[in-house]
Amino acid sequence: MFITLVCIGVAYYSQVVHWSMREALLQVVMTVSTFGGNVREINDPLTQWFQIFFISTILVIVLWGVSLLIEATVRGEFVYYWGARRMEQHIARLHNHYIICGYGRMGQEIGRQFSRMRKPFVVVEHNAVQIPNLDNAGYLYVQGDAREDEYLLRAGIERARGLVAVAATDEENVYITLSARVLNPQLFIVTRSSHKSGETKLKHAGADRVISPYVIGGRRMAQAILTPSVVEFLDMMVQGEEMEMVMEEVTVHADSPINGQCLGDGTDPEQKLGVHVLGIMTREQKMLMRGLGQHIMCDGDTLILLGESRPMQHAIRLLTGKSE
Repeated sequence: MFITLVCIGVAYYSQVVHWSMREALLQVVMTVSTFGGNVREINDPLTQWFQIFFISTILVIVLWGVSLLIEATVRGEFVYYWGARRMEQHIARLHNHYIICGYGRMGQEIGRQFSRMRKPFVVVEHNAVQIPNLDNAGYLYVQGDAREDEYLLRAGIERARGLVAVAATDEENVYITLSARVLNPQLFIVTRSSHKSGETKLKHAGADRVISPYVIGGRRMAQAILTPSVVEFLDMMVQGEEMEMVMEEVTVHADSPINGQCLGDGTDPEQKLGVHVLGIMTREQKMLMRGLGQHIMCDGDTLILLGESRPMQHAIRLLTGKSE
């Protein structure tokens, strides 16, 4: 529209007023640039009316363009500010949630698993390239370096239940683990180790569990080729769409209804709970696989359960006296 109006102005001055092309173009430039003035004295009433119309139209177009630019800028900043504020408010309301430090391939898979199991979590990611992916997934996130206390605090680490450190390097994971352990000594920390030598450092830094994806991947591939049916069956139970199963661990506390009692009390514990009891990790860190119904539950014992989602929630209420 603007270019069309400039062409009309040049054509009018050159064809109607009979100015040279140079004079016509100079008059249009002076008018558009708001410097004002005339190349020649204008006495013709028709040309004067055209000048009034031309200058008014140019002014309206310029003001309209400026208003659109301001509106777009203000709207974008408002949307960004409003979205950031809403996310901060959601994170501030979280308790007993999980924090994922790093949103690479492993972080994305962990996020999908947490989301599938309806576990609240916050992602801390410094790479701006991953932010659109987090927005599209609808996850809560904090953009920043997880090695800095500021961003871990924004993610609610003081109220968090656990943290997963899956940054790109072992060095980053060590720093994240150190910071997280200082900010929340009770936090359960799981971190990734790319090298065997990093495992010891990460445990010294405060990690409760150190996972090597290469070791686990190698074991998984060996099982897949040696016992393919078993692996497929386990995948179907845990992740299958037709048979949605979940695994949970429930720790017994002093005020738990099951504390000081046998899990079976003369009945099959699985019949009583409605889920499969795979094992019991005692507070002495001994795994029990047999005689689970006769074991007297103590403060600090942890049950490992497998079952469908709804019966699992019922079992958790029976064991803890409250919803998980």
